This record gives sequence, structure tokens and C-alpha cells, in this order.
Amino acid sequence: MNGPKLAFVIGGAQKSGTTTLDAILRHHPQVQMAKIKETHFFDDETRGWSRPDYTELHAQFADDGRLRGEATPITLYWRPAIRRLSAYNPELKLVFLLRDPVTRAFANWKKEYAAGLERLTFGEAIRAFPTRVRDGAETEGLDRVFSYVERGFYGAQLAYLTRFFPRAAVHCEIYETFFRDRASGLARIARFLSVDGFPATVPALHRHPAKDIAYPSALEAQDAAFLSELYRDDIRDLERFLGRPVPEWRR
Repeated sequence: MNGPKLAFVIGGAQKSGTTTLDAILRHHPQVQMAKIKETHFFDDETRGWSRPDYTELHAQFADDGRLRGEATPITLYWRPAIRRLSAYNPELKLVFLLRDPVTRAFANWKKEYAAGLERLTFGEAIRAFPTRVRDGAETEGLDRVFSYVERGFYGAQLAYLTRFFPRAAVHCEIYETFFRDRASGLARIARFLSVDGFPATVPALHRHPAKDIAYPSALEAQDAAFLSELYRDDIRDLERFLGRPVPEWRR
């Protein structure tokens, strides 16, 4: 199998700091991240998953004994990837950065608008839920581009995940808390991965901020209220999963 398996995956959520966390992990002497961020190996629907070949995935790593990890933030949302990861390594650890689903959805929309893939306003795009994604889905009702609303149902996604992985294999950081006190968040992640603490010299990295262009929408109060109502019950489910409240997301 070309060396040891992946030991952990940073699996989401998109637009929640996963690129920054990937960059930070590259400074840890006991960790080896994949050569590219977002291998998109396990969410690739064109692969022969009846008899998967992991050669291409393992070619992302040197066989040097360090803990292997990769970061593909669609993973939490993409149910087939969860099942494939479980079949690949049932002892895998999963790390998630979870951002307020309202501001995450807006950041996701800005990303696709800046890329030229979106032409609806933010208000129009979120009110197309759930028909737009369902009608254009790639597989199992999942869409890569326009799933602004769908990706924010973390409680439901984690409930699905824990059908395939034990709760102890899952570590969640709240985006707003993590970036307010990065040192404490990194210490928690190091303990979860069973590696030494992060070097004090890790720079204050921030990757992939929104492009500085003219957007046709801001995050208006009525749009935030619309999304908050959609997410209300799911946030309660997430809080039960975490065993603690997430006051940063209260409106």
C-alpha cells in the first residue's frame, strides 16, 4: 500500500479556516501533510470504488515515519467520502473546524461568485434551497458548488459520520473560538493527534481570504435571519454532540 495509511483528515467545513490549519500543521515536525492541500481523493466519483487503488493518494507522502494527514473540506458534507474513509482506515482521526453556518454560507457564496460560477445574489441563492442543489446534484443529493445552505447542517453531518467512526475519533474546533485563541486550539489538536505541542515559532498564518472585488450582496439582516431559522434545530443537535453550547453563533 506504499507506506502507512493516512492517520487523520481535516474534513471541513469549507470556508472555516481549513487552509490555514493545513498550513500550520506543515510546521509540526511530527506531521506530514499531503503535498497538495485538498487531494479530493475520497470524494472523487470517477474512481473505481469497488476495488480502490490508493497508490495515487500515498504518492502524496514521503515514507519517513511522520504522521500522515490531508485536508479536504468537502469531506464532512460528502457522505460517500465518509464511507470510503471508513473502509480505508477505520482507525482514522477526523478534525473539523466549524464556523457559524450563516457567515460560512455567505463566505461560500462569495467564493463562487468571485470564481465566476455564481450569478445569483446571496439572498436569491439561499432561497433556492433545497431545490437548486437537489435538481443539480452530482450524487446522493450532493452538489459541489451551490451547497451554501446544505454544508452548514453540521449536526446532521456529524450524526451521519458517527455511524462509521466512533465519537472518540472526531475532534471539532469552533472557528470563532479557535482563531481568537489559536494557541489553545492548537494544543487541543496536538493532544487529539497524540503529537507534541506545536512549536512556538509557528507564524500567524491566514490563507485564502475573500477576493477584494465588488460583490452584488452583503450579508443582510433578513438573510441572516432566514438562515438562522433554518439552522436553529441543527445547532442544538451540534451542541448536544459537542456536549457544550456554542454561544458565538447566537443571534
